[in-house]
Amino acid sequence: MNAPRHPTLVGTPPGQSCSGPLLRAVTMLGLAWVFLAGCTLNPEELVLTRAEIEERSLFHPVPVSQAWVNAQGIRSAMQRDMRGSSEQQLNLVNQTVVQGDNLLVLRTRSTFEGQARFRFEEFVTRLGGALPYPFETLAPGDLTQSADELGDYFWAQERMGEGVVCIVGLRRLDSSMRQMPLGAAALDVMMRNCVNGSAEAAMVPMLARSLSVVPMAADDHGESRMLSPLAGPTAGARRIPE
Repeated sequence: MNAPRHPTLVGTPPGQSCSGPLLRAVTMLGLAWVFLAGCTLNPEELVLTRAEIEERSLFHPVPVSQAWVNAQGIRSAMQRDMRGSSEQQLNLVNQTVVQGDNLLVLRTRSTFEGQARFRFEEFVTRLGGALPYPFETLAPGDLTQSADELGDYFWAQERMGEGVVCIVGLRRLDSSMRQMPLGAAALDVMMRNCVNGSAEAAMVPMLARSLSVVPMAADDHGESRMLSPLAGPTAGARRIPE
């Protein structure tokens, strides 16, 4: 939904207004700037910043069947539109006592944005400025790089007690890897998943078998009909340099 624009009129003498037939005539002429009876339009207030657009864009619930990916354990799905991009937040089952939600955050990118290099700091800023607990202070050099059939992904883990592990993962997908939702050029993915088990089990929702297809393209057991299951973090994984 487009937010209403509220241009500010500056320099208008008391009692005068830029509304009415005169302003309509100026608008029809398509002038880039006007000086009319001492009033001036401030162009900076005609366009909202990205931060303002995102602040005004509200989430609404959507059926889990409309999720953009086929991750196991999706409990609910929320979506919002933000003038040229969209976002889904998928709440995953959390059977641990670790605070916070297990979730997948999916953000579409336009053609121009999708061609840009994936940057950790910019991605985190778009997510609100911090990764979920317990990864709030994570730095790019703390991430490990691995790959599957959909390309590279970046991840880190935290042991949270006996048998409990939390994973954070980041990656970008483009239209050469899978069909993009809403005609987007790319899809950025962030996951936090804490499980009673192994890092490999925690990683599954952000691997190719979960991200390659939507729920309707999966079989009765939630497995992709298109790709075989893939391993999680491997011994060949390498750390991102500082």
